[in-house]
Amino acid sequence: MKELLMLLALATAMVAVQASRGRGECHELMHEVMHKENMTEIIGNCMKENGIVLNLGGPGRRPGGRRGRNRGKRSPRMMRLISSLPQENQTALAECIFEKEDLLTDDGLFDATTFTEELVAKLEEVEQSPEAVAMLAAIEDGTCVVEESEPSLMLVFDFIKCLKGVCGSSSEEA
Repeated sequence: MKELLMLLALATAMVAVQASRGRGECHELMHEVMHKENMTEIIGNCMKENGIVLNLGGPGRRPGGRRGRNRGKRSPRMMRLISSLPQENQTALAECIFEKEDLLTDDGLFDATTFTEELVAKLEEVEQSPEAVAMLAAIEDGTCVVEESEPSLMLVFDFIKCLKGVCGSSSEEA
């Protein structure tokens, strides 16, 4: 009986560790401050407007559509999807999305200042956790930087990835 209880305790601990790895505080925080209900619709409309058609039956796909790994992790999948598009489609998609989100300057460049200011404001509005503080510090001290440039979704994804990395490091230290 004692061995059974120890085995049960070990199994419970292993499940808890696995659960904490999947969608951690950093992912949830970033989702909370960046999520927009209509983003799928905006992306879809921008793809239609620009005649962008995705090849969803690419290599590595199983019948039924989804790959087994990375389920629930949208950013890596979205980054692969975007990077698989021809460069002119990547640019057209970014321009369209940024235009609809009012993130283009008068010169047609990605407005990094407005993007960063909006993100900082949202991070300041949420409950101040070590993760939120770490992200704010990374923006303030220049650890994670996004600059005005030609429209590029990959630039934004890289910035978000940097913030999640800094956030993850702060979570491990806590």
